[in-house]
Amino acid sequence: MPEIRLLELRNTYKWGGGPDKTILLSAQRHDRGRVYPVVAYVRDVRDTEFKITAKAKAMGLHYHEIPERGKFDLRVPRALREIVLREDINLIHSHDYKTDLFAYLVALWVGRHRVGLISTAHAWVMLGRKGELYRRLDLRLMRRFDHLIAVSSATKEEMMQAGVPGRKITVIHNGIDTEAWAREKVRGTLREELGLGSAYPVIGYVGRIMPEKDLDSWLRAAAMVARTYPAARFLLVGEGKDGETQTGLQSLIGHLGIAHQVTFVGYRTDLPSVYAAFDLFVLSSLREGLPNSILEAMALGVPVVTTDVAGAKELVVHGQTGYVVPQKDPEQLAQAMLEILANDERRLNMGRAGRKRVEAEFSFDRRLRLVEDLYSQVIQAKFGAAQSSVTAIGY
Repeated sequence: MPEIRLLELRNTYKWGGGPDKTILLSAQRHDRGRVYPVVAYVRDVRDTEFKITAKAKAMGLHYHEIPERGKFDLRVPRALREIVLREDINLIHSHDYKTDLFAYLVALWVGRHRVGLISTAHAWVMLGRKGELYRRLDLRLMRRFDHLIAVSSATKEEMMQAGVPGRKITVIHNGIDTEAWAREKVRGTLREELGLGSAYPVIGYVGRIMPEKDLDSWLRAAAMVARTYPAARFLLVGEGKDGETQTGLQSLIGHLGIAHQVTFVGYRTDLPSVYAAFDLFVLSSLREGLPNSILEAMALGVPVVTTDVAGAKELVVHGQTGYVVPQKDPEQLAQAMLEILANDERRLNMGRAGRKRVEAEFSFDRRLRLVEDLYSQVIQAKFGAAQSSVTAIGY
């Protein structure tokens, strides 16, 4: 029996995001001699577009979907407790503020069952007073966990400033499957699908259409670039939790006079062909952990312009694989884009350098081995010689 009987626990909406790619692929690729993975997602019953269950089943994962009826539905932790007992789980790995709370409650309820708790701090992206309240409450709760993963050094620093002991935090950057994310595997691109032909430049964004992404600044910078490149096309790939943010952005592009150059592409699953259509990838976020979208762009050989948000500046080497600029500054965002576009050889070299950096430092398999080693250390520290099965520790 594997030493680690793991429950991966997450709450998200619609198709999920970067963390969900990591969770699902990890569950598929874990060394079964070390880790027995079970995945559980909490789904709001009002979310009729939830895609995670279909993805998990297509990947052949041992998976549970738990319906949630209301902001705090006590039936959810009860269902999780049943999964923990039935599956003989000895380690719960949660991935957001709500499932951190659920994981902690389950650990209290099973008592002498003694389940280990790990949480990954991907980022606290919600803006405003409510987002700040959730962030503070989550960070206080995290102090009670056995160990924590920060996806960037910047995230670890934020956690420590909030009073989380540094000894409890390990930085493990996100990784990417460089074999799957390779330009030579792409057969057709979004450029052909949209009939862009030889349009230049094609500048893209991939991610949620939400306020924390500051796509207002993104579009204002795009309008400045369009003055130099009137044939430029700007592609925004993704959707939001609702259509409110996108409606506001569509009004803005009309005001900026670039409506004919901007396309809201919507949610896509064929992302390698999407990135392969870009001459440049631009991220204008205000809140991030370690953006998978940057790793994906770099893996496809696309240079990146990003704001100096959390882990983004740990991925992009300024002046080598792209540029890092201040947040909420459309002028500097546009200037960085123009500098890359002005020299085709430099742009291509930046793309190649980004690919090499991903291959050398952000391999998914390397990341997964680090996570498995951490799991083993946590289990050993918590259960010692009796860690091989929760049955052996008294359940």
